[in-house]
Amino acid sequence: MVIEQVAVVGAGLAGLTCARELQTQGVGVTVFEKSRGVGGRLSTRRVDWASFDHGTQYFTARDPLFQAWIEYLLAIGTVAQWAPVMRQAPDNNDPWYVACPDMNSLGRAQAEGLDVVVNTRVMSFERSDDQWQLVMEDGSKSNRFDAVVVAVPNEQAAPMVEPLQPDWAQQLTATPLQPCWTLMLSTALMDVAYEAGQPDTGPIGWWARNDSKPGRSTRGGQQDWVVQATPSWTEQHLDDDKASVVSQLQQAFLEEIGVQACRVIETAMAHRWLYARRTSGLPATEPSWWSDAIRLGVCGDGLTHSRVEQAYLSGYDMARQIQRTV
Repeated sequence: MVIEQVAVVGAGLAGLTCARELQTQGVGVTVFEKSRGVGGRLSTRRVDWASFDHGTQYFTARDPLFQAWIEYLLAIGTVAQWAPVMRQAPDNNDPWYVACPDMNSLGRAQAEGLDVVVNTRVMSFERSDDQWQLVMEDGSKSNRFDAVVVAVPNEQAAPMVEPLQPDWAQQLTATPLQPCWTLMLSTALMDVAYEAGQPDTGPIGWWARNDSKPGRSTRGGQQDWVVQATPSWTEQHLDDDKASVVSQLQQAFLEEIGVQACRVIETAMAHRWLYARRTSGLPATEPSWWSDAIRLGVCGDGLTHSRVEQAYLSGYDMARQIQRTV
C-alpha cells in the first residue's frame, strides 16, 4: 500500500521535523497538537514586561546532519551562538546556540508551511481497511490516514500505542521523563558577575539571565532570569502551589548568586513541566520506531537523549523509515 497521507501527533521538534521531511518528499502530512502553539519544550513565555525561555535553554550541534540545518538557520538569523559568563565551567567546549528572538522561533521555523492543527488533543486511534482515524478528546474523528506517527512524551505515547504495540508501550513506560519546576522573574539591576550557572548541589539545576541571550528584548533597568529546579527537588514539590514554588526557588536563587534580596519587577511566575527530560543513565533505544505491518511509528528525544539535536534526528529518522515504505 502506498503511503500518501500521514498524521503526526505532537508538534515538538521531532514531530515537526518528521512532517517536514515527509512533505518535502511529496507526502501529505497533518500535524495535530494539543497546545495552542508549536515547539513543545522549545517554549517562550511572553508577558508585557519581558519574555522567558522557560523550557529548553540552549542546544549544541554535533551530528553533521543537524549541524547543516543549524548553519542554515545561523545564516538567516533564526539561530545565534550564546556564550554566557558561567559561574561553573560547562562539561565540554561545544558551542551553545539559541533561537532568535526567542527559543520558540526554532519550532516556528520548522513548522512553516506545514498543516498544523492546534488545540486538538488526540486520545486514541482506530484502524480499518488499512487506514487510520484519530479519535479526539471531544469524541470527534479525523479524516483517514495511511500512517500515524506519535511524537509526544513517553508517558503520553504509551497509552496511545498500548492496544496496538504493547511491547512499545512497555518500553516507553520503563523510560519516564523527569519533571521540572521553572521560575521566571524580572528584577531590578543586580550586581551579578555571571550570566548562567549549573550548581552541583541544592534545589537548582540551572539558572540564567535570559536577556543575556542574543536577540532578546527587555525593558531598561531590569534583568530577566530563568531558574530551573533539579528533577529530585521538583519531584518532592510536584504538587506544591505555584506561589510556594516561586518563593522557595527565588530564595535559593538569591543564595546561589550571593544576593541578600532583590526587587522583583511585576510578578514572578512558575511553570511545571511534567515531562522535561529523559532520566539519565537509562539505555538509549533506536532513534525512532516503525511498524511496517500496521503503518505506525513513534519518535522523539525521549527514546534516546533529551537534547534538541536528538529530537531533530529522531524525527528525521522516522521520516526516512516511512519513505522506505512509500
